[in-house]
Amino acid sequence: MKILILLFGLTAALGAAGTKTVDDLKEIQQRNELKALKKYPNLLPEVVITISRDSLID
Repeated sequence: MKILILLFGLTAALGAAGTKTVDDLKEIQQRNELKALKKYPNLLPEVVITISRDSLID
C-alpha cells in the first residue's frame, strides 16, 4: 500500500513539473517574439483628424 502511495506521489510530482516546464517555455517564447517585433517600426496607419474653422465658431 505504501508503494502505491509513493508511486502516486511521484507521478503527481512529475506531472506538476511537466506543466510548469510547459508554462515556462510558453512565457519564454512570448518574450522572444516581443523582442523580435521590437526591430520593426510601428506599422499601424497614422490617422489625422481635422476640422474646419467654421465649426470652431459655433
